[in-house]
Amino acid sequence: MRFETVCENSLYLLGAIKIILIAAFFLGASFAIPQKAVAQSAASCTGNNLLEKLKLEDVAAYDRVIASSKEMINAESIFWKVEKEGQKPSWLFGTMHMADPDIATLRENVKNAIKASDTMVVESTEALDPVAAQKAMGGLAHLTLLTEGTLRDLVEDDLEDELETALTLRGLPMPLADRMQPWLIATTISLPICELQRKQSGEKVLDAALVEFAKAEGKDVKGLESISEQLTALASLPQDYHVSALEETLASGDLAVDMIETLKQSYLNGDMGVVFPLMKEVMPKSGQGEGALQLQEVLIDKRNVLMAERAEPILKSGSAFIGVGALHLPGETGLVKLLRDNGYTVTPIQTTGSIITPVK
Repeated sequence: MRFETVCENSLYLLGAIKIILIAAFFLGASFAIPQKAVAQSAASCTGNNLLEKLKLEDVAAYDRVIASSKEMINAESIFWKVEKEGQKPSWLFGTMHMADPDIATLRENVKNAIKASDTMVVESTEALDPVAAQKAMGGLAHLTLLTEGTLRDLVEDDLEDELETALTLRGLPMPLADRMQPWLIATTISLPICELQRKQSGEKVLDAALVEFAKAEGKDVKGLESISEQLTALASLPQDYHVSALEETLASGDLAVDMIETLKQSYLNGDMGVVFPLMKEVMPKSGQGEGALQLQEVLIDKRNVLMAERAEPILKSGSAFIGVGALHLPGETGLVKLLRDNGYTVTPIQTTGSIITPVK
């Protein structure tokens, strides 16, 4: 089996808190799909904003989501200026790993910040280099392939038809998928077909667009993690947790498209604080138990600490533009707070406009 660029099939927000976290924090694992995904109309790729729907249908629930979102610190922006006395200013930008032009088109103030920086920093440079990604993935078969049994042995019998249909629509034969780990298949079927088609046509996810622009400006590009580190973290979670996530993905139906649209709109509004309160309101039984806590620790807390540690010498050596998944930024364990704990002044920046302006 041949693997392609890790970033080119992103993980997305799905019908469960389990997959939401995976979707938000990884560029994604991808492999060579032997045929083109089935064509899908633009209308079928446009979901409903669940937050707006909740506002119309259940005002009390909507108010709870808004109240909870305001309790999350540092969720008011996806773009921050990072300063410390004696150091040149740097920038912290939250990305969304999509090729959707609404997401992947660089705003002028983002371009200006990159131009003002010495170094571009992303989650993984390997993930944005097809050759490096394929080489890295080639040595990770123990993380991506089942060592015994088949995928269908793990999934509930009444979901097998949904599984095969979802894979067929994405050009992946069931015999090949049957050898793969549940987490890898869950990420594959979570990818909307329209987004997959963008990847197949060569459109770049936002992270890749940032790197392309930075290189054109003559900037050095560095990564904070390796593909091996990312996938090892994901694969370290219990298999039954991944199977549950896969089954919830299959059972979510059209709700997955709605959740992706909701995440997209939250991102464009620069307000990621509503994401988890909303998902818990929509699916109150998800995100419970020891597995959910382990997921947050592995995919959020530990990775944020590691990113902050590895970013520190880069920040000290000069001005840096750091672009990582937007949900790495807010909260008590987020990068904004971690940088402040390290003595930096971190100021929210407007996400629109042509100039780099602090939020009033």
